[in-house]
Amino acid sequence: MDEKTLKQASQTRFPSPIIESTKTKEEKKSAIAEHIRSILEILGLDLSNHSLCKTPERVADMYVDEIFSGLTFDTFPDMSMFEEESVSKIGNMVVTKVSLVSFCEHHLVPMIGTAYIGYLPKDKVIGLSKISRIARYFASRPQLQERLSAQIGDSLATILDHQDVIVLLKAQHTCVIARGAKAENSITTTLYTDGLFDSSPEYRREFFTIVSDL
Repeated sequence: MDEKTLKQASQTRFPSPIIESTKTKEEKKSAIAEHIRSILEILGLDLSNHSLCKTPERVADMYVDEIFSGLTFDTFPDMSMFEEESVSKIGNMVVTKVSLVSFCEHHLVPMIGTAYIGYLPKDKVIGLSKISRIARYFASRPQLQERLSAQIGDSLATILDHQDVIVLLKAQHTCVIARGAKAENSITTTLYTDGLFDSSPEYRREFFTIVSDL
């Protein structure tokens, strides 16, 4: 797949509020560690303690290499597409279940959930593991759940070169569980539909029937 299409798939029509950084990964880690150290000291923690002395560096590594790694285009997954001679050989619908952890951009605490991602195969299909990687790429940044659902769906549509996609995302937000309302059993559901999933109740019903069995 050409780089232009991958770039478009990584940005989508629903872009995150990202400003491109010129810093290297090591420069980012060094700056983040310094700020985390200042925050912990302001809170009154003793960073000479053996349990805390490496915490700023651990947090910096985690932010850059893991939980916020989806902030740069170069971590967008490579795509494997498979051409099919006959749609009838593929089936009517593909649905993938993906476990996700993202971070609420309002409080930078986790939202933990499951995405059900469906599409109607046409003249090509995408490797199933790639669907999971697309979802986790967009989850690896500060997020809004509504935007995350839309980014996953729109990115998949760009790669497939058609709009018949649907994304159901259910998540628990620890900002709701641990603070504020402290609603321990709260679950937020968002739904993104496009193409035939937007216009056809029959396709939506089939999708939800499949999801209920997963």
